[in-house]
Amino acid sequence: MKTLCILLGVALGVTLISKDSQPTSTQLRWAAALNGDANAQFEVGEVYQQQQRVSAALIWWQRAAQNGSKKALERLQSKFPQHSKRWLNIAAEQGDEHATAQLAELALNDPTISWPDWYSRFGQSELSSGASALIASKNAPSCTKVVPVVARSNASKARYVALLEAISGIQSESSAGQVCFAWQHRPKQHCSVTDSQQAVCDEIGLTGDTGKILLAQAGRSYTRPNTMVLGQSATPEVIRHEWAHWLGFADEYAMRMPYARNFCMGRYAQQPVNIVVTEKPIMSSSELQALWRRLPWSSHISDWRKLARPLGEDQWQLGSSSADAVGLYAAQTCAAVPGRYAWKPLAQETLMERHQSGVWPDLYNLLQQPALLHDGELSQHQNGAQKGEKPNE
Repeated sequence: MKTLCILLGVALGVTLISKDSQPTSTQLRWAAALNGDANAQFEVGEVYQQQQRVSAALIWWQRAAQNGSKKALERLQSKFPQHSKRWLNIAAEQGDEHATAQLAELALNDPTISWPDWYSRFGQSELSSGASALIASKNAPSCTKVVPVVARSNASKARYVALLEAISGIQSESSAGQVCFAWQHRPKQHCSVTDSQQAVCDEIGLTGDTGKILLAQAGRSYTRPNTMVLGQSATPEVIRHEWAHWLGFADEYAMRMPYARNFCMGRYAQQPVNIVVTEKPIMSSSELQALWRRLPWSSHISDWRKLARPLGEDQWQLGSSSADAVGLYAAQTCAAVPGRYAWKPLAQETLMERHQSGVWPDLYNLLQQPALLHDGELSQHQNGAQKGEKPNE
């Protein structure tokens, strides 16, 4: 009411200016401010600030900011930081992309804002096109598999976005089927942390052969058949590493026992796409050619002789000599199992060996399986790569 009276009084004063009289600068400023001039409104706020009339200054600075005055917005942000979200909303309405991004981040971690509401306001501007293409509700006709992503709290939306962005970076465009994801808010979802610091979540009522991803509030991430659990601290690199298991990739670092023994003795449902295991490091020509033919990446190697170095008398030492080409290179996967030797297609360190490297070679986009394998022997492990440690040490 007080503000309304002030405005009416000022408006009346401006209206009653005689046609023969010369309006003062103050009267002109007020006239412009009442007509919506952002600069004039800012100046009125400045005058009130000088008079220590803080409430009136706030009113006029806010009007100026809403009409596009960046100076007024800066005043509001510096003088009234307790209302920062309100000022961010004004800036976002003015087309400020940085303010929009800040609001989106705040909303991602807000448990009172649902995923559909967040996506409706921020999805188009804040998600990459690759991440958006993985959302089942927006791309139903192209989704051949839908993986539910289950969270107890809406505050886990940030990890859902991280998952979409991370997987879009390694999702093969040549896959025969499009894998999509569906957010599920499940307030009764319960997770705990084991002595080994792994997150363990209740799966009662959760079904589906295409797999499910559980967002835990604590603990380390891991995968097992049909289930992936992502802890609170799961980085994009950890997410990619875990997801790659479902695309047929095995660990390239030293596996822990007993998983190492099972894997390296060939106890897995399907051949991993990035690792082969041999019983010896030296082979004859015929044995080497047989190995070449069974490599998942054999089509990328023109000559079987590129897999080894000749020792004479029809003996070949396994291991490619050129580190820049696709070939056969020693992996640490079976280091804990005597008499078993693991080999990978590239010499470079990938995120399957140390997730912090973030390296996902183009070749791996070509090797990945279009269908989720859910092979326990490829993925059911204590993920030592999360700490960059050698699990066997």
